[in-house]
Amino acid sequence: MASEPEEITSSPLVRRETSASRQQVWAVIADGWTYSQWVVGNSRMRAVDPNWPQPGSTLHHSIGVWPAVINDSTVVESCTPEEELVLIANGRPFGKARITLRLHDLDGGGCVIEMAEVPVSPPLSWLPRSAALAAVFPRNRETTWRLAAMAERRTSEDT
Repeated sequence: MASEPEEITSSPLVRRETSASRQQVWAVIADGWTYSQWVVGNSRMRAVDPNWPQPGSTLHHSIGVWPAVINDSTVVESCTPEEELVLIANGRPFGKARITLRLHDLDGGGCVIEMAEVPVSPPLSWLPRSAALAAVFPRNRETTWRLAAMAERRTSEDT
């Protein structure tokens, strides 16, 4: 069996159970224009690559609250549709982070959303790992709650 990526085993993993299917959750993730609605800290979408979420595709978004808004981007590092999405998020001025989202079926219906985030560039990568990870855990908990809520509102016709 392959070993788990470091960010899954060494970071606080947020797990959210939802009544939504993996297909419903993936439909939200695969619609890049919804990114600012479920990712905490993003305020608006500026552009979505037409091949999102294929590896190398980019979301162009803004973070912050007006007038203190920073234009930023997130790039897909790897993607297994309806199972896993690995992103590199530029979080200026805090540096880049690798975000791993995984979806697993639940017995009896629904799915589990797992999210892990680790800093991969300074200045957050200079902090002790436990401090950097503790800072993102509450945000990721809210992010997975928003993602689940959006997916639960989707119907089979939406996916």
